[in-house]
Amino acid sequence: MAIAVTVSDKWDDGKRLHVVGTLAFSGSYATGGDTLSFAGLVPASRAPLVVRVSGQAGFIYEVNIGSGIANSLVLVRGQEPTNATAGVIALTQLAAAAYPAGVTGDTVRFYAIFKLL
Repeated sequence: MAIAVTVSDKWDDGKRLHVVGTLAFSGSYATGGDTLSFAGLVPASRAPLVVRVSGQAGFIYEVNIGSGIANSLVLVRGQEPTNATAGVIALTQLAAAAYPAGVTGDTVRFYAIFKLL
């Protein structure tokens, strides 16, 4: 439902705009990912070239970059409980429901790179 983006630093290296900060999750997760928007934080009409996201609580955060500044999606994956004989299993996407406390309480950092026009 809502990903709050907080920028802690950004710089222009002459070729790219680099942005770092944190993400805070609230509300409910939507199947297929929750919208990530940098609108108002970086110049308009710039889609990110790359976004890396990492947390500390053991969840995996993937970003599917969209065509615009507000069209990217963050997918959150976690491991389903399993028994010892199941072996290694793939991480599954969260179900469409309220975010678990492990996500809403996680410290999630991002690093994004945007092309300069």
